[in-house]
This record gives sequence, C-alpha cells and structure tokens, in this order.
Amino acid sequence: MGRPLNKKYFANTNYQDFGTAGVGGESVASVTAPTGTLSSLVNGTYTIPAASIGAPQITGGAKPELTVTVTGATAYTVTVVTPGSGYTSAPSITFSGSVAGGSGSASPVATLTSGASARQNGIKAETQYGSGDSEITTGDIIKQVSTYRYKVQTSQGTGIFKLVTTEAKGAGEMSIMATDSAGGTYLVSKLTARQAVLVPTANAHGGSSSAGSQFASGEGAKWTFGSAVANDTVTIANQ
Repeated sequence: MGRPLNKKYFANTNYQDFGTAGVGGESVASVTAPTGTLSSLVNGTYTIPAASIGAPQITGGAKPELTVTVTGATAYTVTVVTPGSGYTSAPSITFSGSVAGGSGSASPVATLTSGASARQNGIKAETQYGSGDSEITTGDIIKQVSTYRYKVQTSQGTGIFKLVTTEAKGAGEMSIMATDSAGGTYLVSKLTARQAVLVPTANAHGGSSSAGSQFASGEGAKWTFGSAVANDTVTIANQ
C-alpha cells in the first residue's frame, strides 16, 4: 500500500500521551466560576454532576470531572479534577441538581486546552456505517488498514471503511476533506505520509465552499494539519 501513515496522525495516540480516551478534539483546561450566590450550600467542596456538563462532540470522548469549592455565599471556585476529552467546542456547565445555583448566578464558563497542552489532533472523516444510516461528519480515524481502508470510530460504531471521493456514500464508505489556502475544498482519493491525491469538490462534508482550483483532479499535494500554502500544500480536516 506504499508508505503507510504514521500513527501520530491518528487520534488513538492521545491515550498514551494523556491517559484518556483515544480521540481527537480537546480537553477542558479550566472553568471560570460565575458571579452569583450559592446560598443553598454550606462551605465545602462538591462534585458538579455529570448531567450538568455538556457531552463531548466526538464519539468516545469523556466528560471532565469538576468540583466547586464554596468558601462563602458568593465566594466559590471550580476545579478541573480530570479534563475529559473529545471536545471541539467548550461544553456548557450549569449549577444544578446537588449543586444548585442561587439568585443571580450565571453558568460557569469552560476553556479548552490550547498551545502546548492541547491534545493531538487526529484525521477527521465523514462516514456512513451501514445501509440507510446517516452520514457522520466527526468520525475519528484510529488506524490505517490498507491503502484505501481505515478503521474509524463514529457514533454509529467502529468499523473498517473504504476511502471514496463522493459525497453520497454507501455502507462502509468514508471520505477525507482537504482545503487549500483560498478556502477551496477537495476530497482525498489517496493519502500517504507526504502527499494527498485530490479531487476538487464543492460543499465538501456538508459545508458551504467552492471546489478547490489550486490543484487539478488527480493531482497530488503536500498536506498539513496547519495552514495551507498556495499551490503547495492543503490542510487535511482534523479534530
């Protein structure tokens, strides 16, 4: 199958580095407590119920464990006990249930990891698991099986998918999107460690975009998770 992709491009490497779920996305780095009154609680530390924390957007991710320490009716802080995983946007958090908000309280605000503390990104895929299933746009590639087949984790299950360059997919098919420096999009017909073979495609993965024009159909380009360079590299969809 040619030179296979290095495992560093797949989200499962997050497990060995962070000890949490093997998915892309980010973790919760910190939570800012809102102003207001937690008049129902005496001083002490309380666990914020999991039901009060928004779920990660990526299948296989985990909610963070959070506590709130109360030192007065209007004095409290939120601590991240475990950071969770699989978030592409910060989760909503509410003071409810056993940690009820008092008068004037707003919702705590979560901040995701960034910079050196950010989780490794993984290649993102759109998949259709079975016949009649909907297409899922946040599939996490966790292993390359052969030149055109990948093991992908999705909300419909984990399976082996064949790489295709069509938006309308059949059972067991997947696609990978690339974007050039002008915002034009492509579907990838073949991906190696150094090159993506591209097919210009408008509105790739359900978005609103123009078909890429910097590379012709069947042409190869260097690829990156960072910013694309005109007529040289494309950005592979990642999370």
